Amino acid sequence: MNALARYRVETDRIEADVAAVTPRVSGRLRGDPMNVTVQDLVKTFGETAALYGVSLDIRGGELIALLGPSGSGKTTLLRLIAGLDFPTSGRILFGDEDASTKSVKDRNVGFVFQHYALFRHMTVFDNIAFGLRVRPRSQRPSEAIIRERVLTLLDLVQLPGLDRRYPSQLSGGQRQRVALARALAIEPRVLLLDEPFGALDAKVRKELRRWLREIHDHTGHTTVFVTHDQEEALELADRVVVMNQGCIEQVGSADDIYDRPATPFVFDFIGDSSALPVEVRSGQVYLDGRPIGIDAGGEPEGPATLFFRPGHVQFVNDDSGGIAGIVSGSRRVGDIRRVELEAGLVRHRFEIDVPADSQAPKAGRIAVKPTAWRLFPKDE
Repeated sequence: MNALARYRVETDRIEADVAAVTPRVSGRLRGDPMNVTVQDLVKTFGETAALYGVSLDIRGGELIALLGPSGSGKTTLLRLIAGLDFPTSGRILFGDEDASTKSVKDRNVGFVFQHYALFRHMTVFDNIAFGLRVRPRSQRPSEAIIRERVLTLLDLVQLPGLDRRYPSQLSGGQRQRVALARALAIEPRVLLLDEPFGALDAKVRKELRRWLREIHDHTGHTTVFVTHDQEEALELADRVVVMNQGCIEQVGSADDIYDRPATPFVFDFIGDSSALPVEVRSGQVYLDGRPIGIDAGGEPEGPATLFFRPGHVQFVNDDSGGIAGIVSGSRRVGDIRRVELEAGLVRHRFEIDVPADSQAPKAGRIAVKPTAWRLFPKDE
């Protein structure tokens, strides 16, 4: 076979490769949604427990946020799902397959780190192609397929034409887009993101949040991301998993988490809230021995904590029932003014929101009544 014939055979092979892969790498680049099931996960480091019997069902194609303060166990849970660490006990299922002891490579997950973790000596193109090129020869796509996929992903993450640049020539937001493209290049069964926007400024974070949601809807991957940013979790996720001290406090939609918090921790952690120590007597709520005009709604008699949002109040006259307080300060917060009050004999502090242009008193005594609230028995 002469050189021209060999060239034509090779050209035909490359064109066939590209034609075969194009339906998968172009258009929506949709993944194959994978259910992930976490069953009774326990993780200890020496004598320190990081997770206590955590169970969670993640539906295929779902975008899940793991939200909680530092030390809540959210990053540990993500690392266990990824295969970067292994549970002390419990199981992790990918579909019906037990992945608990499988390596990261065998799980085929895409991972995006907070600080990008790009190879500085590689171009954008080579960074994205890396995961495909290091596969065993029998599983490695041809260079034609790799090129087609990389360029399609660059279009998807809105970085066309930057394939020859190096990470040092990109902004922080652009580097994170490249990191996501690299994670998607391997066609992961599950996409995992650890504080993906934590190193970026507030404006860029907001832009990338909207963009990540669009990318997820475009590709359909099962996606789990860790964040400590409440706004980020509530805006992005289909469901939010609120974690605290190695346990899951609540799982639900943004509306569930914000409007119907299941525990005192969730009410206190999500959004702004005020909390007052009260007592339930004969179906009514009392503060320092004085009824405040709130029905206890079947809550048990005895000490309790009353939670409400600063914006969920109305002004009332003292004689109509309410929480009377002395104004101790106020400050401007965006479009509202937050007024600080001290109520009761021991001056319980709480806050209310009023319109920024209202004539809110800067001193004196006022009374308010929550329009939405939640009572939790003292032992919760």
